[in-house]
Amino acid sequence: EREILANRRLKEATKDHHRKAYRDWQEWMSLHSTRHPTLPSVKNVKDWIRYLCGPRGEGAAFDKVNQAKKVYEWLQGKPAFKHPTHYNPFIIAKDEYELRESEPDDYPKLVLEDIIEQVKSIKHIGERAATVFQLKTGVRSTELSNIRFEELHLSNADVRAHFDGRSGQRHEAMGSHDQLEDCPNAVFIPPDDEKHKGNKRKMPTVIPLDKETQSVLVDWLLIRPDNGDPHVFLTQKGKQLERNSLRHVWTKYWHPQYRYDDDDKYRSVSPHYARHWFTTWFRVQANMPELWVQYLRGDKTSFELKGGRAAIHHYIHTYYSDVENMYREKVFNLGI
Repeated sequence: EREILANRRLKEATKDHHRKAYRDWQEWMSLHSTRHPTLPSVKNVKDWIRYLCGPRGEGAAFDKVNQAKKVYEWLQGKPAFKHPTHYNPFIIAKDEYELRESEPDDYPKLVLEDIIEQVKSIKHIGERAATVFQLKTGVRSTELSNIRFEELHLSNADVRAHFDGRSGQRHEAMGSHDQLEDCPNAVFIPPDDEKHKGNKRKMPTVIPLDKETQSVLVDWLLIRPDNGDPHVFLTQKGKQLERNSLRHVWTKYWHPQYRYDDDDKYRSVSPHYARHWFTTWFRVQANMPELWVQYLRGDKTSFELKGGRAAIHHYIHTYYSDVENMYREKVFNLGI
């Protein structure tokens, strides 16, 4: 653990949080299981979550479990690690327990003009693209980080010609995923799997991309580091954009802090606010049917997925054909 953290480019305070979280995990395992802390079962992690939620609440428990999970994932890269790397009991346990990220129940009171002003202030092309994408699609930060080229369709000929899966590109051709068949200018977001670790949506979703989202994506992809990485969004150093990096983007631009109640309490805007804004806009402002909003968010619905890929395809395209026109007609305009 000490060796792994020493090699990470993290602030010392952040390393200390990770060390403490993992030591708390080690202590819990020593008292409640005969297994080694690096070989836990899903039940071990769920029991620890249940224990943490008691005195701390779900938000604080989420933070601690996430820190321990990150150390566990770094340990997975060590040759002596015994579990298969595609098996992560922390992710499985969190998903089954449905832990929520520590976010306030009361959100800042923003109107569309506030959103427009802040988005226009973002001059970095990649950071603007990621911010607009989250606002317009409602995807979680990890879901955005995990988007691969084959899961994104854009009709722009120059971009499609470049990201065509040629030799040196570690991905299939742009927009080639079978769930995007007959869905131009859209993105496919799956639930958690080996290539999409941490995706929290319960159901797979194809989400339309409006003209503004297409435009900021094209601007980004024309200058994106050309290193063959399969992920659409990268850091300035050419690495996959991770959740913490995205939070930094929002922290950097979304100031001043916004009032969220009548007693003049203020709070800054986080990436999760984009999902709240997206949901509120389409459910309240656009009056979109609740079932359609649930589909766009990837929430569990009454639809039964039985029969593998064919059933998934039927589910996605049944809802998408209903949702697409209303989404494109009612999505908010940012004036960019």
